[in-house]
Amino acid sequence: MKKTLFLLFAIVSMAGMIAISGCNKTYTVVFDANGGTGTMAPQEFTGGESQALMRNAFTYEGYTFSGWNTVRDGSGASYPDGYTLTVSSDMTLYAQWTSNGTSPTPSPTPTNSLNGHEFVDLGLPSGLLWATCNVGATTPEGYGSYFAWGETAAKENYNWTTYAHSNGDEHSITKYCDESEYGYNGFTDNLTVLEASDDAATANWGAGWRMPTKAEMQELYDNCTHEYTTQNGVNGRLFTASNGKSIFLPAAGGYSDNTLNNAGADGYYWSSSLATDSPRGAFSLFFYDNSGYDLDDFERTEGISVRPVCMPAQK
Repeated sequence: MKKTLFLLFAIVSMAGMIAISGCNKTYTVVFDANGGTGTMAPQEFTGGESQALMRNAFTYEGYTFSGWNTVRDGSGASYPDGYTLTVSSDMTLYAQWTSNGTSPTPSPTPTNSLNGHEFVDLGLPSGLLWATCNVGATTPEGYGSYFAWGETAAKENYNWTTYAHSNGDEHSITKYCDESEYGYNGFTDNLTVLEASDDAATANWGAGWRMPTKAEMQELYDNCTHEYTTQNGVNGRLFTASNGKSIFLPAAGGYSDNTLNNAGADGYYWSSSLATDSPRGAFSLFFYDNSGYDLDDFERTEGISVRPVCMPAQK
């Protein structure tokens, strides 16, 4: 059964995006909470004209906002809140946070990590290791980025027109198609698992990381207890293994077109596995507030979360 994300209510977005418009050349500045919570609309700048940045509206429990930076870890260009600048290209500004009462908290160097991203050993039969954060997030509670299935970057609109592996609709698929009815001019390739070049985890976190298969998501379900809970002020589902270790999947919601739906209530997480009943979809793990959870297929154009995995031999 296909799932879509058209429903529901108010949205909390980690970073909004809008299309560039107008007859003059304009550029868009996107604000990323970088572990915080809240929503800020993107801000448009006209090329060559100075303009003040919007004031920060994000919050982060236990931290104080200390400005913006062009790089998530603070190593790029820094701007104070409300700074007046001239923009000559689209850019993303990442909120910088200082632990309350101290100097900025240095990033730890985790011992259980691959390419700088931490993982947890849940003692699963396969030995699979699960990441502690979503792709695009820096904390377990961070929503992170949203991806269409088989795409490796976030974008403004999630639909068949913008989808990378289609010529504009669900009957013109150009990759990962096992039914000619849905392939462009009858195209089929019988690929049913994402290749590394189309895997958002591999593309963003490097070799060794990848998206889990449907079977690996099922393994997580079968070998952990799971409950809908609130962690550090963020709703989500906590998976706890028999060895006492756990991972938290935040209820980040998902995108249909340019609308983020159900953030703070529901969670949707891509697998790397194509749906078995139609190549229009791919399997995902999802949960609806505290009412339940399942593994089923979603339209592959939807923008939802990615939680990476790796294997011990790849550490």
